[in-house]
Amino acid sequence: MIIRPAQDKDRSDLTSLHLAEDVEVYKKSSEVYRGGILSAISSRTKDIVLVAEDDDGYVAGYLWGVALRIFDYKIGIIFDLYVNTRMRQKGCGRKLMQEGIEEFHKLGVHRIWANPEEKNAPTLALLEHLGFKKQDDKVFYQLLESDAQHEWGQE
Repeated sequence: MIIRPAQDKDRSDLTSLHLAEDVEVYKKSSEVYRGGILSAISSRTKDIVLVAEDDDGYVAGYLWGVALRIFDYKIGIIFDLYVNTRMRQKGCGRKLMQEGIEEFHKLGVHRIWANPEEKNAPTLALLEHLGFKKQDDKVFYQLLESDAQHEWGQE
């Protein structure tokens, strides 16, 4: 299994996997809207879309996240992680998340947010395994490196 950046040729595979349904179901969600607000005030955004592809070229899953720069502060938001049902429990989601985190780090992001559905126990467990911490106010996970600093400098 390889993890690689999504390409134009992947559009139909990603849509058939999960994306089209998510866009329709969550288009009026306050969670997606909150991300939209952040994107609107961000001076720079960078989409991270990774796909998991098996040896036969089958796209088994994807991760979609956005790196945002708000003033001088960089954050990452993971909007979607999806693995085809026949490829689950094989490390595909973990590999996608690890590569996604690496991509965020390359962009200078050290605070990453994920907002999985509360009923999605496998994703919740994966996030915790990767070091994300559940926030108290709701099902909201965050990965913050201990050495992360605000770009404005130390206070």
